[in-house]
Amino acid sequence: MSNLLVAAISALMLASFEHSPSGASIGAGNPYPVSNYTCQDGTHLAVRLLGDRASVSVNGATPVDLPSTGPDGTTFSNGQQTLTIVQGRLSWGVGRAVPSACTGG
Repeated sequence: MSNLLVAAISALMLASFEHSPSGASIGAGNPYPVSNYTCQDGTHLAVRLLGDRASVSVNGATPVDLPSTGPDGTTFSNGQQTLTIVQGRLSWGVGRAVPSACTGG
């Protein structure tokens, strides 16, 4: 009986030392990864889509949260800055200026 107990404890200890696989992907387990974009006007964006809002860093500045303004969740704006995603294409606009198309992701 004691041999069986020792074997069970040994098996539990070995299972607790299991290592995670090497080379795990960066951001694995992060439900809100950051995607980087470069816009035609030269602006660099780091975008994190959070469902009801988008967190956007412009040219490395502190991120700004933009609430979703449309029913389909593809336009995010605080009234001054607007991020739009239509059919996988992203554009960025500031104020009343014509939005600039952005590439990356």
